[in-house]
Amino acid sequence: MTLEELVNNKLDKLNPTDLIVWRYIYAHKKECCYISIYDIADNCNVSRTTVLRFAKKLGLDGFSDLKMMLKMEISQAREKPSMDIAQATVNLCKHVGEEIAKQDFTRLNKLLHNAKRIFVYASGHVQKNVASEILRLFVNCNVLVYEIKGPDEFKTVIRNVRKDDLFIIISLSGESKNVVELAKKLHLQRIPIISLTQLKSNTLATLSTENIYVTPIDLPATVDFEYKSMLGFFLAVEMWFVSYSQYCAEQIE
Repeated sequence: MTLEELVNNKLDKLNPTDLIVWRYIYAHKKECCYISIYDIADNCNVSRTTVLRFAKKLGLDGFSDLKMMLKMEISQAREKPSMDIAQATVNLCKHVGEEIAKQDFTRLNKLLHNAKRIFVYASGHVQKNVASEILRLFVNCNVLVYEIKGPDEFKTVIRNVRKDDLFIIISLSGESKNVVELAKKLHLQRIPIISLTQLKSNTLATLSTENIYVTPIDLPATVDFEYKSMLGFFLAVEMWFVSYSQYCAEQIE
């Protein structure tokens, strides 16, 4: 049983001060493997006895046992990725490939082809990289995409928007304030939107004309947070580019 499972099982016995200690330990697992009980007490503004009582409430003999559990969990987490990485790679490529294969880009291609001006707005760091990839790829089809780099810039753009414009909005959750605000204003003016979000119900997707859905996949990285691969977003954009290049060739024929 992990330390987190122990805490969950004993949650009814823990008071608010115990939870302060637990939140600190949970946020600083590696550090807590090596610092003393006095250091944790000082960092939590509690007494040494409080930290000791917390460990005993979990059914441990003392703080040393708690540190030992932390070290074992971190050690096991380090070993796991090296064992699972090959299978994780296979699962990632298989899942992403199958998901993108289901996407029909026909209507998206028509919107892109008929637009006089095309804008892209991304809500986060990885999303901005996806936007840069859109700019890089589609210029090969003589499609110039203008990136809106921030809320102030899209306020300027929205004042001069036209019916034959097209907006591509990239957001993982589809719920960030700036994204929803922009989408609502475009929707009210009947400006077409293509959204690129994770596969779940979200406000941006609801307001959009067309959607590209991607599911971020968990990978066994040894970090203090849940790591998800964004490969699907980049592959979706790449496959859209390939589809659009074929669409353009068909128009010439």
